[in-house]
Amino acid sequence: MFPRHAVTACSRRAYTTATNNAATKAAKPKRKVGATRGGILGFLVGAGVCVAFSEQFIQQEFIESTRQLAKSVDELHASTEKVREYADIVERLDRDYTQLRSSVINSKDLDKLKRDLYKIHDQISHEHVLLKARVGEIELNKQ
Repeated sequence: MFPRHAVTACSRRAYTTATNNAATKAAKPKRKVGATRGGILGFLVGAGVCVAFSEQFIQQEFIESTRQLAKSVDELHASTEKVREYADIVERLDRDYTQLRSSVINSKDLDKLKRDLYKIHDQISHEHVLLKARVGEIELNKQ
C-alpha cells in the first residue's frame, strides 16, 4: 500500500502545482506597451537598415557617375586639344596663302609686264638700229 499512497500524494501535488502555476500565469496582465515598443524598435531598426543600404547604393552611384564625368572631361579635353591643333594648322595655312597670294602675279599684271617688255624690246631694237647706223657712219668717215 505504501507505494500506492505515495503515487496518489505525488499526483495530487503535481495537480495542485500545475493549477497554481496556471493561475499565476493567467493572473498576469499582458503588457501592450512592450508590443508597441517592440514595433517602434523594429520599425526604427528596419528603417536604419534601409537607410544604410540606400546610402551605400547612392554612394556607389555617385562614385560611378563621378568616374564617368571625369572620363567625359578627359575626352572633352582631348577633343579640345585636337580642335586647337586643327585651328593652328588652319591659321598657318591662311598665313601661307596670304603670303602666296601677295606674291602671285595675276593676268592683269602679266599683261602689263608683257607690254612693258615689248616697249623695252622696241627701245632696244630702235637703239640697236641707231647704233648700227652710227657705226656705219663712223666707218664711212674713216675711209
